Amino acid sequence: MTTKKANKTSLLIALCAVFSAAAPLCPAQSEEPSAEQPPVAPEKADASKNPRRPETFQDALSAAGDDGVIAFCYGPDWNQRSVRMLKSFWNTENLEKATGQAILVAVPIYENPSPEQEEEANRISAGMPPVPFSVCPTVMMVDKNGTMYANLPGSDFLGDEKGATGIQNIAQKLAAHRKAVELMNKAATLQGVEKAKVLGEIGELPIEKPSGLVDMLKEADPKDTTGLIRRNEHSALQFLYKQMDTKDGFLKQDFHTTLKDLMVESMKIVNDTALRTEDRQAAYCLLIGQARREEGGSKRLKDMINANMKIDPNSFYGRAMPRLLALWSQERANESVDERRTRRNQEKEDEKKRRQHDREIKKTERNVNVE
Repeated sequence: MTTKKANKTSLLIALCAVFSAAAPLCPAQSEEPSAEQPPVAPEKADASKNPRRPETFQDALSAAGDDGVIAFCYGPDWNQRSVRMLKSFWNTENLEKATGQAILVAVPIYENPSPEQEEEANRISAGMPPVPFSVCPTVMMVDKNGTMYANLPGSDFLGDEKGATGIQNIAQKLAAHRKAVELMNKAATLQGVEKAKVLGEIGELPIEKPSGLVDMLKEADPKDTTGLIRRNEHSALQFLYKQMDTKDGFLKQDFHTTLKDLMVESMKIVNDTALRTEDRQAAYCLLIGQARREEGGSKRLKDMINANMKIDPNSFYGRAMPRLLALWSQERANESVDERRTRRNQEKEDEKKRRQHDREIKKTERNVNVE
C-alpha cells in the first residue's frame, strides 16, 4: 500500500511527465497467513446485543439516520490482518463512541469463496456501493441514502491493528459529513448567491461532493458570479485526460509541437483565481512537463516553475517546485538550435515507432482474444 505522500508524488509526476498509463490508486494488498500461525476466524457482531451492528448492509441502511452507515470491508480468506482487526479495532467501544449514531456493519470480501461463502457475502453486501479499492481492510462511509461520501483504505488511513489512527480519521470524516448535512439544510432556506455561497462551503469539506452539487449551484447562481460552479466542476485529472489521446495515452497534438497550444489551455486554468490553488498548480505542472521535454533548462521553464511555486508555496506542489528547479534547470541549457532541432526530430521518429509498436501489440491481442 502506498503512502499518502507517495500518492501525491505519483499525481505530480503524472501531471509533469504526462505518463501514458495511470498507476492504480491502491494496489491489492494480500497477506498470506503464516505457517506458524493459523488463520484467525472472523468474529461476527451479535445484532441482538447491539442494534447499531446489524448483520447486513441493507439492515444497516434501513436503520440509518443522519450519521449514515459505516462499513468495514475485510478479507476472510486472504487478509488475516483485516480479520484480526475485527476484534482489535472494529468491534470496540472506542469506535462506537467516536461514530455517534452511525450504523456499523462488517462486510466480507472473499477472494476465492466457496458457494456458501459467496452466498453469504452477497447477502451481507447487497445494495452496498462498489468497493473503490481492492485493499483490505477498507472502511466505507455512506449517508442515509446509501451514497458513499468517504473511504479509508488500508494501513495508511486505518493505522495499525488497534486502529487508533482509523478511529481518528473516521471521526473526522463523520464530522465533515455532519457539517455537509447542516449546510445543505441551511441552503434549503436561502436563494440566489447567498444559497450558492453556502453550497460552496460543502465543496470545500474533506469528503466526496454531493452528486448534484454543481446542478444546485447552477440553479442558485446561473451566471456563476461567485465562480463556485467552475471551482466545483474542474478536475485536474479530467483536464489531463482531455489533453491525451485515449487510444495511445499520449498528448493529442503532435508530441513535440504542443507547448504553444498546451500553454493556451493551461493558462486559462492557472489564471482563474476562482479555482482551487492546487488545481491551478496541477495545470501548471502539465505545462512545465511539456516545457521540460521541448526546451530543457530554458529561461521559460525556470520562470514557469517559479511562477507555479508563487501561487501557493506551502502546498504540495509549491514545496516540490524548488526540487524540480534544481533537477531540471541545467538540462540541455547549452544546447544549440541545430542540436535541439536534431534531437526533436529523432525523438519524434522514436515516438512514431513507439506508437506503431503499441498499436501492433493491441491488434495482436485483439486477434488472440477473437480466436
